[in-house]
Amino acid sequence: MKKILTILVAAMVASGSIYAANNSKQAAKSGKAYDMSIGMVGGSGIGLQFKKMVTDHFTVIEEFGYLGSWAAAGDGFSVPTIGAVNNLVLAYQAQCAEGQGIRLDYFVGGQLKGGYIDLGAAGGIIGFGAAAGIDAKMKNAPIAFSFDFRPGYGCVLGNAGAGVGAFHTFDWTINLGVRYTIPDKKAAAQQKKKK
Repeated sequence: MKKILTILVAAMVASGSIYAANNSKQAAKSGKAYDMSIGMVGGSGIGLQFKKMVTDHFTVIEEFGYLGSWAAAGDGFSVPTIGAVNNLVLAYQAQCAEGQGIRLDYFVGGQLKGGYIDLGAAGGIIGFGAAAGIDAKMKNAPIAFSFDFRPGYGCVLGNAGAGVGAFHTFDWTINLGVRYTIPDKKAAAQQKKKK
């Protein structure tokens, strides 16, 4: 079941990326849907999410909270992990569709993470991974939704008191974000001039 879900999510993200690539000229002209946003993100845990559009196509996402993942730690079995984790995502973002009061963007990039998790032997974790997903901005409301998939690698610093040293872990998360958006003042001013 987990493998099927992973394949379906990967296929959805890949198809969105292909669609966006075929419409790259329109995406390049579209600019950014908003300047920054703040809200909540949930996966196997929950946390705060802040997103900043640095340029029309470069975005930074910062998350902190009681976040989790599904991890395979050496034995090949996926187990749920949870802990206080900080995630930093750097990604390329562009528009891929628009209509019915929603603007849809895709984003692809990488993730750095660090914090404290419980994986049988609790300890600190540092790691990195990929990130790919979609971002939906409501046109008539200052709300944005995001859905993404992040496979990654981490090094867990085990509990020395329990006789567990450092070990590697491969993990993945599926995340849903809901955020309040702050508009791009420059883009809004340009639209007014056109009108």
